[in-house]
Amino acid sequence: MPFNKPSKYSSTIIRLSSLLLVLQVTLTFAQVTSKEVNWPVFMARQNLKWDNTATGYYSGIILGNGLLGTNIYKENDSLIRFDIGRSDVVDHREKLMPDAGKLYTQGRLPIGYFTLKTSGKITGAKMELDIYNAEARGTITTTLGTITFKAYVAANQNVISISLNAAQQEKVSAWGWNPGKSISPRYLQSYPTDKPANYPENPQVKITSENGYTICNQPLLNKGGYTTAYKITGNATSGKLLVSVGYDAYNTLNETSEALNNLKNFKDNTESIAAHRNWWHHFYQQSFVALPDKRMENFYWIQLYKLASVTRADKPIADLMGPWTTATPWPAIWWNLNAQLTYSPIFTANHLELGESLFKSLNDNKQNLINNVPAQWRNDAAAIGRSSSYNLVSPITEAEINKGIFEPANLTWMLYYYYQYYAYSKDAQTLKTKIYPLLKRSANFLIHQLKQDEKGIYHFPLSYSPEYKSAEDANYTLSSLSWALQTLIKVNQEQKLNDSDAEQWEKILKNLAPFPAGDTGFLIGKDVPLNSSHRHYSHLLMIYPYNIINWEQPENRAIISLSLDNWLSRKSALAGFSFSGAASIYAGTGNGDMAYQWLNELFDRFVQPNTLYRESGPVIETPLAAATSIQEMLIQSWGDKIRIFPAVPSGWKEVSFKQLRAEGAFLVSADMQNGQTKNIKINSLKGGALTLVSNMDKFSIHSNKRNKIDYQVQKEGEKIKIEIKKVIIGEVISLVSTSFEDKTTSGLPYNRYQNWFWGLNNK
Repeated sequence: MPFNKPSKYSSTIIRLSSLLLVLQVTLTFAQVTSKEVNWPVFMARQNLKWDNTATGYYSGIILGNGLLGTNIYKENDSLIRFDIGRSDVVDHREKLMPDAGKLYTQGRLPIGYFTLKTSGKITGAKMELDIYNAEARGTITTTLGTITFKAYVAANQNVISISLNAAQQEKVSAWGWNPGKSISPRYLQSYPTDKPANYPENPQVKITSENGYTICNQPLLNKGGYTTAYKITGNATSGKLLVSVGYDAYNTLNETSEALNNLKNFKDNTESIAAHRNWWHHFYQQSFVALPDKRMENFYWIQLYKLASVTRADKPIADLMGPWTTATPWPAIWWNLNAQLTYSPIFTANHLELGESLFKSLNDNKQNLINNVPAQWRNDAAAIGRSSSYNLVSPITEAEINKGIFEPANLTWMLYYYYQYYAYSKDAQTLKTKIYPLLKRSANFLIHQLKQDEKGIYHFPLSYSPEYKSAEDANYTLSSLSWALQTLIKVNQEQKLNDSDAEQWEKILKNLAPFPAGDTGFLIGKDVPLNSSHRHYSHLLMIYPYNIINWEQPENRAIISLSLDNWLSRKSALAGFSFSGAASIYAGTGNGDMAYQWLNELFDRFVQPNTLYRESGPVIETPLAAATSIQEMLIQSWGDKIRIFPAVPSGWKEVSFKQLRAEGAFLVSADMQNGQTKNIKINSLKGGALTLVSNMDKFSIHSNKRNKIDYQVQKEGEKIKIEIKKVIIGEVISLVSTSFEDKTTSGLPYNRYQNWFWGLNNK
């Protein structure tokens, strides 16, 4: 994980609303908790709004289609800027500069940006990002008139469309194209100490024209290149800009033909726009969440928008920027937290397809993962270092291992999320042929380094706990190995694989060193306490996300509390993802009020107006991880239980979700009204056993497949556990509370941030 202290963004406090707004909001909530969601009405509530022009990257209007993107903001009082980015465009000079670091030889490269010069001075704006239709639109006011615009990045074609109209004395014909400096943006930062002494820019751009298209070709030193092609049509009062970017990584493709063909085949008509909108509508309607805090609800939906803007099933793995390029010291993919958190929301959100970009990358680059370990272990092991480009080349060398300055468990932690794909889909074929073999190799890399003491206990030698220091028996490594061994043993048994290594796994797991702990909870590792501020929760992975140590084990509650208190009491280095991590851990303890508190502090201090996040440069994972924390307040499904509303804040009385996916391949819907769970619906996609945990003490239960359901009920703390031993494939089980009291409450359905919209507006 890159390290730099983030800037702070102070959010606006709650404003009092009129009686009219109260009534409007109440009716809106009633709509979205009914059987059918009025999607256009509901999603209009989630738009981002600007009452003035954005002034930079972190307040701009972001659009993307998983590969190509633009960010719209004001450069100065007479220039509107449209950044252009394509997320897979990286340098490839590793063979030309073998001694330089990969952040310089394989770093993300900037494409460039367009500017539109206004005739008058910009004085204001009214703009909106409609996330349901993935379109930006608005009116910019100048001293000489107005400019209205609409922009979108086609969902199924790699083309950016920007349409403009001018009124009064304004004009929309003064376009300028500014190619980006084709050099790793890390080299342009002032503080990195690893800069290569001799680092030339890539060759000069070549700008030509062809049949009304302008072609800007940027050659690379390795003979590859990328081309930005664009076409400007119209006149001073009405115009359109179409842009596409082609890319050739290794001099095997024609980047100019790609960009031109994208433009020539693009039909910016009613049918094309409808196809674009339909893609996004279908995407959103895979699941649904409505919250009584509009700022948080709005934030959640924007993260889904960003996920589909950053990656798709057939697009590259998400890095730290996505398609929105800017100055950054982090032009790569980070494997010790960032990639993991980026993909964490997709499972519960019922968007497993978005994980395909990650999973395909792991499989396609499997040999590189193998080559990342020392030669003597390549027959059965694999790993990845701290960061890499899209080829996942990030070796862990023998010298690093001998010095104890390597992070052993990065791949294992990443494979936790690949295994989540199986847990949520029950795709046994993918489990057996892809996930299991790679997880086994990842575990073997750790197993090869274990040392037994005189009592037969296995210890891990000196290794680095991300962002803190090195330690023997680092909890980062031990917790990851423990989870991997438990998972391998479980899969081997359930899938009847008869793996010859199973006996060894059981022996190691039984005799693995316990997680080092002390008076303040879990340590970094053996004899290395956490005694200074640490923004990373690398030493707490056994609690979250692995749930090896969890709140449902009464004997472990004290150490979980101690660990949390010690970690969070040291505040100086806490950053954005510290707050999402804290929220998730508190949600795991059932403490919704604390989870809510930490999320609100994240919003108040770190999240930018367009919900991006920065630490010297953009790091996209933190807001996405916060979306996961929100999900975990509503539903949790680890440990073969589906927990309904496990950590809802005490002030939330009206909550609804539909088709959130749970482990076991269940789609789950539930409504809370007046602080009571009113109904639960579970759609079983693959069958199997079902265990629900809920506060619904009295209920009727129904099935669409059978007249009678055999189930058992028992108390589990303050909640009840409902066990159904066998659920049929395609069965929908409905539970309806028989003790629900339909009464009027004094609290409003949306009782916080009622008129909130992200963006720059009068909240």
